[in-house]
Amino acid sequence: MKIFFLVILMFTSFLHPESSFASKVDLKPCIKVSHCVIEELDVRNSENPFEDIKSIIENTHRTEIVELSGDYLHAEVTSKWMKYVDDLEVSYLPELNKLLIRSESRVGESDLGVNQNRVDLLKAKMF
Repeated sequence: MKIFFLVILMFTSFLHPESSFASKVDLKPCIKVSHCVIEELDVRNSENPFEDIKSIIENTHRTEIVELSGDYLHAEVTSKWMKYVDDLEVSYLPELNKLLIRSESRVGESDLGVNQNRVDLLKAKMF
């Protein structure tokens, strides 16, 4: 009976892996393109691109890193006036020398270009 419960426990751990085992490489696709941006950056020329972008995000006003796991980062960005919270995700693919960046507004129909500007600013600071 103990073996049965042990097998069940082991099986369920594979169904719901801990965040350290879960792959964060694939970012969610944009559901509404009007308030979401995903870009892929070639970072061959950067020595340590994930640390570089992490440092940039850490030093960005109204931005808080809420999850950092391996080569994945999730930050929340709060707007200055209305205090809306946007999600910013970065995933580093070292084997491809690529950074995937996703910025999305949580509410609203349009972001008035805020997410594209955020990604463009990160790219400008990286290169």
